[in-house]
Amino acid sequence: MNNKKYFIRPIKIEDFVELEKWWRSYENKCQYVPKRNLLPNNGLGGCVVEKENKIIACAFLYLTNSDLGYIDYLIADPLYREDDREYMLLKLAVYTTEVAKKNGCETVWAMTKNKKLLKMADKAGFFEISKEDFKVVYFINNDY
Repeated sequence: MNNKKYFIRPIKIEDFVELEKWWRSYENKCQYVPKRNLLPNNGLGGCVVEKENKIIACAFLYLTNSDLGYIDYLIADPLYREDDREYMLLKLAVYTTEVAKKNGCETVWAMTKNKKLLKMADKAGFFEISKEDFKVVYFINNDY
């Protein structure tokens, strides 16, 4: 990684302008731009990695009423392609996992079909990756 400064911090409400731009730019690849009320703590439950006062990536952390935490909606600036991108994504995942553990989580889950993220997690060596091919089943309130 280069020597430019980066740090990880909690999400701020003003980050959403940038996050929504990112989601829209990935529109063809991701399902939708999540509404804040579907995100943990109304969109403030998670962390961003920032470099030179610009956010590079974000991960949301769902804390549950059990000892299980869940990381989701990991998103990165689609235009940021510097050599340290993978390093910062990994650091963000580790940091967010540590936040979950500090909040009493015994286990932390995340799901992805992104092959690059899976390879990165495998290479890091401290994540366990299931061999099963899962499908997500969800209910959308349509007032049926």
